[in-house]
Amino acid sequence: MFKYQSEKRLKYYDKVIEIFKQTGYSAEKIAKLGIVPVSHHAIRDWINNFVSEYGRPIPQIIMQSTKESNVEEFKALHAKIADLEGQLRIEKMRNRLNEKIIEISEKKYGIEIRKKSGAKQ
Repeated sequence: MFKYQSEKRLKYYDKVIEIFKQTGYSAEKIAKLGIVPVSHHAIRDWINNFVSEYGRPIPQIIMQSTKESNVEEFKALHAKIADLEGQLRIEKMRNRLNEKIIEISEKKYGIEIRKKSGAKQ
């Protein structure tokens, strides 16, 4: 069991364990929620004690839904990357086409179309 009973443990232990059982969050995440004014180290100790006494691991349902959402997010990001790469390829071709048009126009008409770098405005 516990070596000592602190005031914070008496006040917040049940709340922390309830959050852990419902969400499966880590000690750091529970501490960041700001619901209880206890360090993540103490919360981690409480969760470890609870798990060792009652054998309650992190809920599998939460972990599975996270994995599924990560897979969906990965697929969406992969599709977005492919779309952006296609747009980039088209823009590169458009840029090369414009450069060729400018080169041909300069040769044909003898007019410098590109702005010189040191020109005053």
